[in-house]
Amino acid sequence: MGKRFRKLLESGKTILRPCAYDALSAILIENAGFSLVGTSGYGISASLIGQPDIGLLGYHEILERTRTIVNAVRTPVDVDVDTGYGNAMNAYWTVLNFTRVGAAGIRIEDQVWPKRCGHMEGKQIVSREEMVSKIKAAFKARDEEDPALVLGARTDARAVAGIDEAIERAVIYAEAGADYVYVEAPQTLEEVERLVRSTPVPICLNIIPGGRTPPFRVDDLEARGVRYISVPMVALYAATKAMVDSLNELRTTRDMEKLGKMGVTWSEFNELVGQTRWRSLELDCLPEEELEKRYGTKDLGKITERERALGKKWEM
Repeated sequence: MGKRFRKLLESGKTILRPCAYDALSAILIENAGFSLVGTSGYGISASLIGQPDIGLLGYHEILERTRTIVNAVRTPVDVDVDTGYGNAMNAYWTVLNFTRVGAAGIRIEDQVWPKRCGHMEGKQIVSREEMVSKIKAAFKARDEEDPALVLGARTDARAVAGIDEAIERAVIYAEAGADYVYVEAPQTLEEVERLVRSTPVPICLNIIPGGRTPPFRVDDLEARGVRYISVPMVALYAATKAMVDSLNELRTTRDMEKLGKMGVTWSEFNELVGQTRWRSLELDCLPEEELEKRYGTKDLGKITERERALGKKWEM
């Protein structure tokens, strides 16, 4: 997976990176045809504990959620590991273990721990020297586990110390070996141009509706040489809006027919989560006697058609 991600990064083509917050959102990103899946610490915090991204989740929770995301797809996953959860030794341990669960890329940022979402107020950044020590430790772990792993470095310096500091850090992190540098929230296209022109590795930016980054058009960023664009909330915000709308519909109208038209159907959802594949696996692996007890037949087609027919009977 690291090799596939590295090939994308070196292709010169623009990578659009939608972010997953769980296994289902990762599957939907893959099914939509994207070549890379990202993870969102913001989205994982919201979906796992229902709290903001202010450092309340740590290494273990993010590692386990990453494992489920990576296991759900066959597309490379670029993982947000916050600050590496401590000093250089923690960064080493973080990269070692996230690589072992199958990450194709890992990104570490230069905020003080506990960190917060890059679009929030009140951020602090560590010294340049401390961040470089984390990058070096990350490379030691990478070389032990998977030399093809893509390592990214993120700087939050723009909001804390200005664009000049952000550019200088981007250059330093690239010189320390980062495969790309993720710069949080530049404010103008002129700043974007300076970043791209100054930094010897690809620059990654992110776009969050209503966030600190202006709503740059992808074409405008691409024209200025940005080849890696993260869209962290494309799944989470849309899913949240859909849930709010359907729950309000249920509470206010109790109209099941209308509610049924607001989402996918029973059959469609089962296909998304691989029900047919698991049925096929059952038929290949379980004894015939057990299949007969469960389904009255060992014919996958008949079982699948019965289930689909049951769903369609009540689809509105």
